[in-house]
Amino acid sequence: MDLFRKIGIGIVMIVPGFVFGGLLWSFSHSWLAILGLEIAMVILLWAILSGKFGGQEGHEAAHH
Repeated sequence: MDLFRKIGIGIVMIVPGFVFGGLLWSFSHSWLAILGLEIAMVILLWAILSGKFGGQEGHEAAHH
């Protein structure tokens, strides 16, 4: 995966981070809950970028 695609995916992942963070804040008013959610979003981003989530193996094998 090239650098610009990784940057684009990171930018797109900011949107659910803000939306779900705001939604969770409106229900819980807890900074710890928001921190946990944001850590989960970073783990999800890492999994997508490293190819552990999203089926990257099959996609790359089809192009070779």
